Amino acid sequence: MGSSSMRIAAIVFYLCFLTFVTFHNCFCNGNSNIVCSKTEKQALLKFKQDLKDFSNRLSSWAGDNCCQWSEVVCDYFTGHVHVIHRPHNYSDADCHYKANYSKYEAYWCYHQLGGKIDPSLLDLKHLRHLDLSRNDFGGICIPSFIGSIASLRYLNLSYNGFSGAIPHQLGNLTMMRYLDLSWNDFGGICLPRFVGSIGTLRYLHLSCAGFNRAIPHQLGNLTMMCYLDLSGNHFEGIRIPSFIGSIGTLSFIGSIGSLRYLHLYYAGFSGAIYLDLHYLDLSWNDFGRIRLPSFIGSIGSLRYLDLSNTEFSGAIPHQLGNLTMIRYLDLSRNYLGLPGQIPLSTQLQSFENSSFVDNKLYGPPLPNCDTDKAIPKVGHGGNEEGEGFLEVWFYAISALGFVVVGPLLFKMHWRIA
Repeated sequence: MGSSSMRIAAIVFYLCFLTFVTFHNCFCNGNSNIVCSKTEKQALLKFKQDLKDFSNRLSSWAGDNCCQWSEVVCDYFTGHVHVIHRPHNYSDADCHYKANYSKYEAYWCYHQLGGKIDPSLLDLKHLRHLDLSRNDFGGICIPSFIGSIASLRYLNLSYNGFSGAIPHQLGNLTMMRYLDLSWNDFGGICLPRFVGSIGTLRYLHLSCAGFNRAIPHQLGNLTMMCYLDLSGNHFEGIRIPSFIGSIGTLSFIGSIGSLRYLHLYYAGFSGAIYLDLHYLDLSWNDFGRIRLPSFIGSIGSLRYLDLSNTEFSGAIPHQLGNLTMIRYLDLSRNYLGLPGQIPLSTQLQSFENSSFVDNKLYGPPLPNCDTDKAIPKVGHGGNEEGEGFLEVWFYAISALGFVVVGPLLFKMHWRIA
């Protein structure tokens, strides 16, 4: 029985290995047995004809079989073009030139495509994945015909220099899962309402795109979305909409119950927040010195929390100690404390002091020098002798408490960590 089971397992493993090799050769290296249709080949050649390609990125776009061309992936069985993507070897430049920005920028500029985006892409009836990111189309508007490529599930137009209005036709892409329009300059327009009609969206990247004014409530209809990035826009003075979260009572505008990653860095938001996430970055916004909301401590699945430079004030709510899964925390450069102690015997003690600097806080994990500056002084009408007497008693009692409670805190620290 044992040898029979081993034989079956070996056969299954071998079949899986053959399947992997076959698909790897097909999708990664091309396969001479797959031939694209003449219509799709002609569509790609027309698309290439209107592009400016100074580095000859598309030099392989010749011959009869477009399934063997670079940046093109075909379906293994039908030969239909499914993917047009950015070259994978571009990621090598990120590593190679990371320490030299001028060479890095020159590399990208040289390898960018430009010119026009030809409507011939409409003849690719089975195109699912279109990645034109990191090119330079010289400030033109996003072509409206892209909204008619009904088969699209993935659209990345980031870092392209697009400007002007975003065509409402993109709202027709009802099968799309991923949309990235980040790092373009749309000139201070409102975030388009039609985005909320793409109910299948899971990833929405709109950072650094020149959006401002209100966020349309239609985004609350994106109930399948798990990643939202609105950072680096100009929403000055606007409250974070309550529908960005899993607030069940807001059924009239929907809720984003599956949202797990939210980036609102440097977006100018203010006011209260209502969220339920794994990743939360609200840094560099202005919440007008409101108190840090205690309900954040109830987001038990939170792993990353950045609230630096957000103008929060008051004491750190003890509920933040309930975030037992958190791995990154930054509360620095706020008005927390005024003054106040970091809650003891909590998860908060497991972080470095850099998570709390530039506030009016004291207590572990801050070093003693910061503690001395932040401890509130209690006196009697400016009587220096009385102030000194009370300070001596304060330090004596603190030392005694550390001797008694210290071992317990040590054990608790390991239990929490």
